[in-house]
Order: sequence, then structure tokens, then C-alpha cells
Amino acid sequence: MDVPASITRIEPFPACALALLNQIPPRPEDVPQISVLLKAEPLLVQAIGQVAVASGKYADGQALGLAALMQRIGANELIEIAITLLLRDYMHRALSVAEDQRYWRYTLACAVSCQEIALPSEDNRLIAYVAGLLHDIGRLALVAAYPDKYANLLTLIDRMFREETDFDLLAREEMMFGMDHFATGTWLAGEWCLPPWLHAITGRFDEEASGEYRALVATVRSGTRLAHSLGFGYLEAAPRAGIKEILIDLPEAWKRWQNLDYWKHAEDHVRAKMQAKLDLYDPPAPEDD
Repeated sequence: MDVPASITRIEPFPACALALLNQIPPRPEDVPQISVLLKAEPLLVQAIGQVAVASGKYADGQALGLAALMQRIGANELIEIAITLLLRDYMHRALSVAEDQRYWRYTLACAVSCQEIALPSEDNRLIAYVAGLLHDIGRLALVAAYPDKYANLLTLIDRMFREETDFDLLAREEMMFGMDHFATGTWLAGEWCLPPWLHAITGRFDEEASGEYRALVATVRSGTRLAHSLGFGYLEAAPRAGIKEILIDLPEAWKRWQNLDYWKHAEDHVRAKMQAKLDLYDPPAPEDD
């Protein structure tokens, strides 16, 4: 694949994040290896402890070291927090401030919505969350490589949507950058040696071609549409589908949503979860502030 030089020069994904991705889903025998990985990242462990306490679930006011984190929150949640923090900081370094905020808001909302509609097990929810977090790395690379051009493209796309004008985003990306965001995501998944289940969702979604990962692809496709429907979309003026239209092909998720809607007003409930997660991982202020 002929990859433009500007894309090949983007910052590599953190080695710790890649190692943790390859521990998903974590098994009991993986815990010592996860501990070894995190012992080499004391600042990350400190940040994980701060997030764990700030979440309110472990709010005894005590700082949590690695051993306490492993015991109290478990490997799944530890990996979820660690990868979220590593991606947040990666994006903060790689993107301009304006695009950082817009892209981060969308990315984290996708992770939450994918987790919400995943089949209810710790492993399924972790995989869906991380898949939602990383599904759009191709666009991340384009924004990082061409920040001004992509910002202008977003402005054009939003105007086209508002004017209800036909617009081929992929063709325009390929014309402007040499690759569209799906092709870029496919290339990055290989370049960064992401695990196979992430290869299935970082390029063009194709449930039929995804084999054993078909259910994950369907979850991520629906989760990203749900994030946009609830007001967290990256393409702000794009049409929003109704919740039933989004979830009708995921019977278990639709059943849970109907129960949630009856008892807790689902849209407000999930939107509040997304906002709470954004508040929890509020990005650090720019250095020149």
C-alpha cells in the first residue's frame, strides 16, 4: 500500500497501550504480566488510581497503588482506564487543541455507547468499549497528519449536510490526502500490530467479511450511530437515526434499552453516562494556558 509520508510520520501508539491491548480479554494467568507492564509506568498507575477514586466507586479518599488497584478494581477495569488515559494523552500530543476536544468527545462517547449495548459480560463490555474507543483511528491519523486541511473538510461536510447536498466523504479524503480514513485505519492496524479483533473494526465495517468478529462489528457500528444520535457525533450536522432503527438488529441490546427506557428514560441515562465519562477523563489543559 502506497502510504503518504505525512501519515507514516504520525507518532507511534504507546508501547504500553499495545501490550495491554494484547492482554484483552485478561485471564487470571495474565495478571502477573499486566502488573509487570504497569510497574514500568508509575505515572500511568498514579493516574489510574486518581480516575478510580474520582469515579466514586472507590471513594475512601485513599491513594491506590498498583497492588490495591489490582485487588479492588480488577484487571478488566484497570485495562479500560489505562487504555483510555493512554489514548487521551496520545491525542493531546498528536492533535491541535480544537480537533483534540471534538474528536475526543466523539471517541469517548462511542466507547461508552458500545459498552452499553454489548452482551452483558465483563469481557464483552471491555472489548466493546476499547473497540469503540479505537474504531476511528484512521480519521485520527488524517486529523493528526493534516490538521488544517481536515478541519476545513469538516466545515465543508457540515455545510453540505445542512444544505442536504450529496457528498462523498471517502472520495474527498482520498483526493485530498491520498487515502480515506478506512484505508488509513486498515494500514494503521497492521502498522501498530493491533490484535485481530481490532483489525475487524478499524477499516470499513463489513459484518459478512468479519467472520468470528461479526457480532463485535455490529455492536461498534450501532454504538457509533448511537453516540451520534445522542448528540456526540464528530460530523455534527449529519442526519441522526432513531434509537429503534439503530438497535433493532441487536435484539438483546434493544430489549435492555426498552427496559431502561421504561424505568430510567434511556436516552437521558446513557447521555449522562457519556458526559460523566468525559468529565472523569477531562483532558489536561494546554501547556500555554
